[in-house]
Amino acid sequence: MESIKLLKALCCFLLCAFSFQLARAQTFAEWFSQKKTQIKYLTEQIAALNACETSLRQGYNMLHSEWSAIGNFKNGEFGLHQDYYNSLSQVNPSVKNGVDLSTIQAEQQSIISQFNSIQHLSGLSASEQSYITVVQQNIIHQCAKDLNDLQAVLSSGELVMTDDERIKRINQLTVAIKDKYLFTCSFCVQVRLLAIQRNQDNQSIQTLNQLYGIN
Repeated sequence: MESIKLLKALCCFLLCAFSFQLARAQTFAEWFSQKKTQIKYLTEQIAALNACETSLRQGYNMLHSEWSAIGNFKNGEFGLHQDYYNSLSQVNPSVKNGVDLSTIQAEQQSIISQFNSIQHLSGLSASEQSYITVVQQNIIHQCAKDLNDLQAVLSSGELVMTDDERIKRINQLTVAIKDKYLFTCSFCVQVRLLAIQRNQDNQSIQTLNQLYGIN
């Protein structure tokens, strides 16, 4: 009887021990399997990161090359534009030589002389003399501005203009000075005629007064 109990106890012990060994073997197998899975996952992640780094490096190198090419093109383009603008600031000798400066200067001097000649003409009232002075100052001021603008157009380094633009501006200023010269001629003639008419009228009145004895 005791032998049977002992045998049963031994069988139960062996059964439990065998079950424990199976359970432990299964647990170790799962553990190793999980570790292998994690290692495989980490390896794949590292490979992906390396591939991403390689792509980024290649992309950076490509962009750096493109940036350098763009920079070189931009600098070259800027240099070409700068040379072009510098050339536009220089006056073409043929354009400058085409301006009749002697005629323009003569007209300017004539304007001044004509206005000076009608100052203090007899037969004109004080208000008329004041009006003539205002017109003279205005005309001379505008002529001085036209001459300064013309000088700037004809001077290198002053204005950035093409030859056609310079010629057009020179023609405009030349016409403007010519108009002021013609206006001055007409205005001064009219003033002289007015003064002469006034003097003749005064002289006629004085003659009539003398004839009729009117004091």
